[in-house]
Amino acid sequence: MIHKIKRAIRQSSSTCFFQIVTTIRITDKELLGKIGEISGGTMRLAQAPELWLFCLDFTKLLRTTDLKLPIPFDLFFAGINDTSICCQSALVAAESQGLSCVIVGGIKRSLSELCALLNLPQGVAPVVGLCLGYGDPEFFEQQKPRMPESWTFMENTYQDNFNEVELDSYNQEMFDYYVSRKTNNKGQTWSEAAQEMLAKQPKVSALIELYKKQGISFE
Repeated sequence: MIHKIKRAIRQSSSTCFFQIVTTIRITDKELLGKIGEISGGTMRLAQAPELWLFCLDFTKLLRTTDLKLPIPFDLFFAGINDTSICCQSALVAAESQGLSCVIVGGIKRSLSELCALLNLPQGVAPVVGLCLGYGDPEFFEQQKPRMPESWTFMENTYQDNFNEVELDSYNQEMFDYYVSRKTNNKGQTWSEAAQEMLAKQPKVSALIELYKKQGISFE
């Protein structure tokens, strides 16, 4: 199973074939607990069999080309795309084999501590994590309802199909989902939940400073 997941990651698309994604597989329980603690109190990480961290890694280019620190923003942007592709490839490969996955974005709340914890040099920075394991059948639930298809799929040109009637219907559908699910249930609509999560996002300035410490340029 692990071999197939690794292969899916390694065969993922790579910007200009730079291959600037490194995956760090975390299996140590104590380390998982520390990562959960610094990632906004996500202590469920400690209960997962393992966590895979997808990192930007420019060290090979720095050693073999004329590239110098700080890393230009266009390469940083390319790396964000590539890490996201690799994470999704891993998720598909894992779930196709009967495993369960949870993508963890909360690691961005504590990049500095995480980099120190994993001994990441300049030119390397984590972007997103993926928990892997076997899902507990007791907690298998319906999928979160998605927005109307016409809001998110278009052809040839942008079409703003958003409307209040469908929004009210979707908000009610999400409210019914949130109050009925077995874990982390809450009485919120999609709009209310989105507003709450927006308020919890880390400040962009702080996030930029953390990536700058790892050798990324934002100029």
